[in-house]
Amino acid sequence: MPAGSSAHAARDVSPRYPPWAATGITVALVAVYAILLLAPAVDGHASRVRLRDAANALGRAITTVEASYAAGDLTLTDQHLGLPASAAYCSHLRASLPDTGHAVLSCELRETAALRGSVRWSRTASGEWRCSARVPGVRPIPLECPAE
Repeated sequence: MPAGSSAHAARDVSPRYPPWAATGITVALVAVYAILLLAPAVDGHASRVRLRDAANALGRAITTVEASYAAGDLTLTDQHLGLPASAAYCSHLRASLPDTGHAVLSCELRETAALRGSVRWSRTASGEWRCSARVPGVRPIPLECPAE
């Protein structure tokens, strides 16, 4: 085969990239793809944690509400809203302490790219508390309520 032939030229040309480069690029692309696939799961976990933390912060006001009912003084104060701790999670806080005993504490969550919604604590006339969470566009999220 003459030195100027194309078959000879193809065999003498050194590769542009080292042989391990293709493997490295493939691994990097797979890693990026895996991160993109796992991001919603991680984001969902972070949302549940934030929701739970908001419920806990607002739930700390339950003892103040119970003390108000015991004393017969239903005047709202910052402590009835779980302040200042609940302000870290809630953009709007509301409390209702009617003389019927059906108290309601609610928190509109601070909006993030991952989460919007609300947390609500409700009291029955017998003094039992329940919490619930609402997140628009997402199936209901089971929420572990802290023990009183």
